[in-house]
Amino acid sequence: MSPIALQPAEGPRYVVRPLTSMDYRNLQRLESEIWSGDATGQLCPHYLRLCTELYGDWCFVALEGERPVGYVLNFPKGRTAYCATLAVHRDYQKSRVNYLLIRAMVKKLIEEEVEECRFLVEPGNQDARSVHQALGARVVAEVQDYYHEGDTRLWSVITKADLEKVRDRYTRLKLVS
Repeated sequence: MSPIALQPAEGPRYVVRPLTSMDYRNLQRLESEIWSGDATGQLCPHYLRLCTELYGDWCFVALEGERPVGYVLNFPKGRTAYCATLAVHRDYQKSRVNYLLIRAMVKKLIEEEVEECRFLVEPGNQDARSVHQALGARVVAEVQDYYHEGDTRLWSVITKADLEKVRDRYTRLKLVS
């Protein structure tokens, strides 16, 4: 997949591309900047290495110049994709980075003809839940004690039919072909 680039009316240019082995150290640094104060904590370095080595074509990084500012990590299993993490550095939360990462992810899901994409989210993470809902995802399960005792997570699902609706909208907007 070729990089997706966008030049906003003002501000920096962002490029979104699949992860490579060379992204590992920068991904670790970005991970630390984004999640250092989060109760769940940072991702394990082995997990990040899996993303760069085995699932790089399913995971995307957003760059401002050479600096990584966000990422989305997806994992395929059969005809299902699992969107494990979408994270953007706090300084870029109000930029187009979230949108560009979602666009790259949706394009990949459509190209690979997945039957469904699953998202795992904390019930109180309204920002993430609104993104999932905008894609057509529906909550299908609540899981207790997911990462630790007392931790509740929601599984949401977007189906192939939902993805086709997104594709129609994105095609009209000339965001995907």
